[in-house]
Amino acid sequence: MKTQLAALLATAALLSSTPAFGWGREGHIIIGKLASLHLSSQARSQVAALLNPGETLESVSTWADEVRSNRPESSTWHYINIPITANSSWRKYCPDSGCVVSIIPGMERRLADRSLSRDQRREALFFLVHFIADLHQPMHIADMGDRGGNDVPTVYNSYAGNLHGTWDTGLILGYKQTDAAMFDRIALRAGFWERRRITRGGPEQWIWEAHAISRDVAYPDLPKQRPALLGQDYARAARPHVERQLRRAGLRTASVLNRILGR
Repeated sequence: MKTQLAALLATAALLSSTPAFGWGREGHIIIGKLASLHLSSQARSQVAALLNPGETLESVSTWADEVRSNRPESSTWHYINIPITANSSWRKYCPDSGCVVSIIPGMERRLADRSLSRDQRREALFFLVHFIADLHQPMHIADMGDRGGNDVPTVYNSYAGNLHGTWDTGLILGYKQTDAAMFDRIALRAGFWERRRITRGGPEQWIWEAHAISRDVAYPDLPKQRPALLGQDYARAARPHVERQLRRAGLRTASVLNRILGR
């Protein structure tokens, strides 16, 4: 047991220096699946015209992470590090190269622009689906001088890494181990009133929901030792927020695509 724990802690120390990406593959798949379910017939047709045979919103939802090393200009587009003490303007925390809040409107405009080539609009679709999802990951929005939790080594459920990566992937994988139906439950079709309530506003308002989760849950419930050993109490406290953010992201992705492509 001591040897296993030592190995986990060593791995955590190593991985904590490596920047994590947005929701892991599992999270992006849930969001893509839910978004696909709520596309209007016109938007569904337009999305299909931009996808290649065999592709779905789920399958292309991680593309922005996969090309990140080849598209260095996109590196800052996945997040915005707003201090957890902030409560108003996000703009001063958005670098000149762009951030997840500022880049989404630009991708919306490119997707809507029929004068652009299919490849250009297709790329905009891929980026847009991914960034709306990332906007809902709490550690992509808030910060305590630790690069959104990237500098906080953690160990959770045999996942050794950092706080950011734990929220990206570790927590979701942990929930999936004990609740195989979680994906399907989150991706259930939403009714009219739920869609109307959740899809109000836009990125500039939605970020504060994720920011509040970091401020009120992710950081306050964190053990003080480093690496932080995250137990089931931490996971249980985070779970309703993780599931709610995944569902919000899926319904809002569909709403944005319906607005742009459903006409």
